Amino acid sequence: MDTADGVADLHMHTTASDGTCSVADRIRQAGARDLDAIAITDHDTVTEGMDSRVTKRAGIELISGVEVRADALETKVELLGYYIDPTDDSLLELLEQVRSSRRDRNRRIVDRLRDVTELERSYRDIKGTADGILGRPHIANVLIEAGIVDTVGAAFEQYLGADGEAFVPMERVPAGDLVQVMQAAGGVVSLAHPGRIRADTVDGIVDTLVDAGLDAIEVDYPYDEAPDVGYADVDVEAAAALAERFDLLRTGGSDCHGPDSGKFRIGNVRITGDQLRALRERAGQRRTL
Repeated sequence: MDTADGVADLHMHTTASDGTCSVADRIRQAGARDLDAIAITDHDTVTEGMDSRVTKRAGIELISGVEVRADALETKVELLGYYIDPTDDSLLELLEQVRSSRRDRNRRIVDRLRDVTELERSYRDIKGTADGILGRPHIANVLIEAGIVDTVGAAFEQYLGADGEAFVPMERVPAGDLVQVMQAAGGVVSLAHPGRIRADTVDGIVDTLVDAGLDAIEVDYPYDEAPDVGYADVDVEAAAALAERFDLLRTGGSDCHGPDSGKFRIGNVRITGDQLRALRERAGQRRTL
């Protein structure tokens, strides 16, 4: 879509997970890009300082969000929750369970790397130097610093990706359980970037998620910048067709990670004011905004 038609970027990360910017940075960047609204969707955590479902900062509508991996038909999907209550006990408990699983996985990945490479750093050391939640991108940068690989892509191809020597699968929350908890916390739940699901087709996955109560699907996304080998053949047009077929709301965003991340694209992908109002209305049906 032409960004001139859009008002909101609803997919970005901060230093609370694997981004390079603070929430304050995001507000300034949004203002510079003439955005009316943004959603902070860090992985497995509600970003520190987000204390309500939605607020106004420097004239920008700041939506409390989260992105969490889940399992649907034995396939990894990622679900985005918007307008979630950052203080909801059930949501916070579930997110802590997910982070605990991630910590265990990362510890095992580092142990394997120490076995199959010349990496000498410990998990404790690596974790202590990472901003936010330690993830595979952080570990990839450690491998680069150690001279073991030259690029993040090489780190994933040789060690951290699904076919890598140090890969460890991550335990995932059942998607239906995650939808239920997010919605009980006031959230509107969207399937993130269906074109980045490792499956031949996503139709059955979307059908299953709709049965579980899915509200929306991420239609507008930089699919042209995402890997395509081994992933579902879904672009903006195909995602829009899924939204229409299953009567889902449309979300969209740049998946911006910030400067020096290779994904500094805030505002490059946007949704319209009408689409944002539809999401806000659905959230208001869950709890008063």
